[in-house]
Amino acid sequence: MLGLFFNVVATVAFAMGNLRWGAAIMLVAGLCDVLDGQVAREGRSESKFGALLDSTTDRYSEIFLYFGIGAYLVRGGEWVLSGILFFALSGSLMVSYVRARAEGLGQDCKIGFMQRPERLVALAAGGLVGHEGLAFVLVLLAVTTNYTVIERLAYIRNRLEAPSRPSHSSPSP
Repeated sequence: MLGLFFNVVATVAFAMGNLRWGAAIMLVAGLCDVLDGQVAREGRSESKFGALLDSTTDRYSEIFLYFGIGAYLVRGGEWVLSGILFFALSGSLMVSYVRARAEGLGQDCKIGFMQRPERLVALAAGGLVGHEGLAFVLVLLAVTTNYTVIERLAYIRNRLEAPSRPSHSSPSP
C-alpha cells in the first residue's frame, strides 16, 4: 500500500510537469513494490489475498502513473504523444492480463521483454531525462508492450496446442 501511495504522489508530480520528481518518487515506489513480497515472506505473512491485493495495487499504480503523464501531455497540447501514451498503457495492462489469464489456464507465462519492472524502469528513466526522454520511452513502450502481448499469446497458443505426449504406461498394440 505504501508503493501505491508513492505512485499517487508521483502521479501528481507528473501531472504538474515535474517529470524528474515524478520519476524519482516512482523509483521509491518501485523499491516498496520490490520489498513488499520479501517482507511478507520474511514475516511469514504471505497469503493468497495479499498476492491478489499486491497485483491489484500494482495495476492501479501503473494506471495512475500513466494518468499523471497523460495530464502533463494534454496540458502541453501534446495530442499525438497522448495517443501514443494510450497504446503504451493498453499494452502495459494487456501484458499483465495475458499473464494472469494464462496462469488461470494453468500455464506459466513470464516471457517477453516488457514485463512490469522493465516498464517502470523505462518510464522512470524517460522522466529523469525530461520531456524528450519521456516521449521516446512512450513510443518504445507503445511498441514493445504490445509486442510482448503478441509474444505471450503465441507462446501460450503453442503450449496449449502442443500434442500430448503418449504415456509410457499404456501397452503398445
